[in-house]
Amino acid sequence: MLACGVGIAVGFVVGLLGAGGGILTIPILLTIFGHSAHQASAESIIIVGVTSLVGMISAALARRVRWGTGLIFALVGIPGTLAGAFLAGAVSGQVLVWSLSALLVVVALSMFWRAARSGGESGADGESRDGAGTRAGSESRVGAAPENLDTPEKLAAPENPPASAPRWHTYLVTVLGAFGAGALSGFFGVGGGFVVVPALILLLRMPARYASATSLLVMSINMAVAGLGRIPQFAAGLDVDWLVVALFTAGSALGSIGGEAAGRRIPDRIATILFGVLLLAVAAGTLASDLL
Repeated sequence: MLACGVGIAVGFVVGLLGAGGGILTIPILLTIFGHSAHQASAESIIIVGVTSLVGMISAALARRVRWGTGLIFALVGIPGTLAGAFLAGAVSGQVLVWSLSALLVVVALSMFWRAARSGGESGADGESRDGAGTRAGSESRVGAAPENLDTPEKLAAPENPPASAPRWHTYLVTVLGAFGAGALSGFFGVGGGFVVVPALILLLRMPARYASATSLLVMSINMAVAGLGRIPQFAAGLDVDWLVVALFTAGSALGSIGGEAAGRRIPDRIATILFGVLLLAVAAGTLASDLL
């Protein structure tokens, strides 16, 4: 039952802050449940994958998933996912832990930067966030949404990039973003939504409500590919605590409902800062558990 309770807590944080499902799951599996780095990473793939799939189905029923863009983004990221999964099996557990801690710090600093850039603007509009930790409203905790982008004409296709940014440059950055998100998914077992959502919003000019929903499709595919990439580790005897995985996933889904309700009362800028502080605390705790 501890797994269910912790899952509820993680789900509440995800629902409250709008991000962090996978990036919080692995440190918790490491520190609270005492799983090895490779085991926690593999279990996170399952937890995030199932959660993303459930959220994607809900978003698809609401007609918020941009299938073409999402599939292309995910397909471009497959080489990165496979490369990340292969690399994860080739490095030590300590390298995984320290790399994850570094990632937590980088994402936390990016949250502080976005909060400072937003200048206190709040985008809470009461819409729900997805189960994988990215908000499905008109703003996203992981990236600022351009205004007035949800007209039928603009939903049909991405806008042309600004004149100062050549189209080839936009495509190149998008490909690199897709590859990077896939690599993070394969190596750490995180969804990579904090990369996917800003890329869809800022590079492809997709409204945030569609970007966060479409990111669920991308993450579902990334997690499936990452799972396939971990087959050699499973074949070599990597253990998965299926009871913990099942209870954690169920608890996270339940907790996100309460977090979503509470999150409607908190301005986006405050939530972004809270998320950054939480990530720094988790990074410190993860490093401490590895050193002690």
